Amino acid sequence: MSTSLYLITNSKLSGNETEKDWEKMVSELSQLNLQTTSYVNANNHIIKQYGDWSYRIDDVEDDPFCVDFEGPFPIQPSLYSNIGIISTIYRYRLLYEFYGYDMHHEFRKELFDIVSIIGGTEVIYLADNACDKLCNYLECMAEENFPYEIIKQKMIEELGNPVTDYSKLDYDKLSYWKINEFFLDDFSDFKTKDI
Repeated sequence: MSTSLYLITNSKLSGNETEKDWEKMVSELSQLNLQTTSYVNANNHIIKQYGDWSYRIDDVEDDPFCVDFEGPFPIQPSLYSNIGIISTIYRYRLLYEFYGYDMHHEFRKELFDIVSIIGGTEVIYLADNACDKLCNYLECMAEENFPYEIIKQKMIEELGNPVTDYSKLDYDKLSYWKINEFFLDDFSDFKTKDI
């Protein structure tokens, strides 16, 4: 069974944003020139997707106010009043597998750029419902608009201090039902030098 990779970040909405603010974020995201996604069609041909960033305001009654930034990109953020949630096309195991490859640096650089644009400074990796513990923080807290700092503190209380060094993640020990650690990336290496 595969499990999808999600992230939460300490960005949030002030409640005073306007359409001009959303358009500015879309413009800044577009300037990143990120690679778009591809898919395999019924004839087994790889189809490259094209398009640009857009935003959608999800203001459904009984749900927290949310702004989704969308496009044919592997990383897509959503902003709530207390937290940012980032969905990806990747699987959670990638976190354990890609350290040491060029893709690792590229992924983190793109993630850092996107998080910076939406007002965040760090991320915590989470997973969907194929991963019992990490999914609870995503579905029962983040998607319910709990503040990022409260989720982070609860994770520290329940799982201990976060892992912050990718080289310490051991794929051979990854078991989705028994994950007892979480990973936090504060991008300190990107913040202290030119990339």
